[in-house]
Amino acid sequence: MKYDLYDFDGTIYNGDSGVDIVKFAIKKGYLNLFTAIWYCIKYALKLLSKEEFKSKIFRFIGKIEDLDSFVEEFWQKNEFKIKEFWKSKKSHKKDVIISASCTFWLEPIAQKYKVAALIATIVDDKTGELVGNNCHGEEKVRLFYQEFPKGIIDKAYTDSINDLPMIKEAKEGYLVKKDRIIPYFEYKPNPIVRFWRWGWSIYHKNEEVWNYLIVGGLTTFIGIGIKWGLYFTILDVDNGLQAQLGVIISWIGAVLFAYITNRIYVFKSKSKNILKEIVSFVGARLLTLGIEALLTFIFFTLMHLTTKIWVVIITFIIQALIMIFNYIFSKLIVFKKATK
Repeated sequence: MKYDLYDFDGTIYNGDSGVDIVKFAIKKGYLNLFTAIWYCIKYALKLLSKEEFKSKIFRFIGKIEDLDSFVEEFWQKNEFKIKEFWKSKKSHKKDVIISASCTFWLEPIAQKYKVAALIATIVDDKTGELVGNNCHGEEKVRLFYQEFPKGIIDKAYTDSINDLPMIKEAKEGYLVKKDRIIPYFEYKPNPIVRFWRWGWSIYHKNEEVWNYLIVGGLTTFIGIGIKWGLYFTILDVDNGLQAQLGVIISWIGAVLFAYITNRIYVFKSKSKNILKEIVSFVGARLLTLGIEALLTFIFFTLMHLTTKIWVVIITFIIQALIMIFNYIFSKLIVFKKATK
């Protein structure tokens, strides 16, 4: 039998229903705002997988005595976000809602519109713990065929590039842009978006190197910015001690920024031993700090290259060398396990 698959958030629903139900739970007092923020921070830092994040954030449902009433009230306040094209369809008999959002709040919508099936992320309605995998990307296709072994995906609708596996599996794929439905592969974004996607295609060929260049560049500018701010205001670069003080202060600011960004965006570390990782990272940066201090001493204190133009040139050269050393130490020592 043929089925039409519909992503939910952004496709049928105008927005993210998962975000909305978490906000609703916070408003109702079932979830603490700071607890939710803490889980979001841990997820952003790769300390939690997407599955672990959902298991923790949805623990609040264990506090709700009447979950059905909670969900009913949620939809009373949010059902207006269901898009008109979906509500106006005469029949949903061959429609399948397939979503990374959870079944416990999507079931009322699936029942109301009498869809063929609801395939979504499942959480235990007593504990909030995830049951099985997050229904996302290729997992959507797998779960569809698990539900309908002989099923055929006739049409697939989504608002996201994450659903490309589902779109490719369908005979016809459609992109839902607000209230517009466009053949997926015929959609031509404006030149800025096309240029952006071209850049992303190059970026994805070697994400780690590009991420490090971006993060390393930002770290370098932060370090240089702090140095210049100090050297051209309160510190005297002709004074050896003050010149070194500028190095140390800029190093502290740059290292704080560098650890967070390298962990999340460059090496994508999932290590739970944050303390050990930080100590290792700081140790490696102390080594490059020594190299930087030595070069600063040679150029500024011994060679007296302290005019503004020389300060600018030399700090750029030193920072470029330090960036290379930092990448080598981070890849081979600090985040070694994450890069195997």
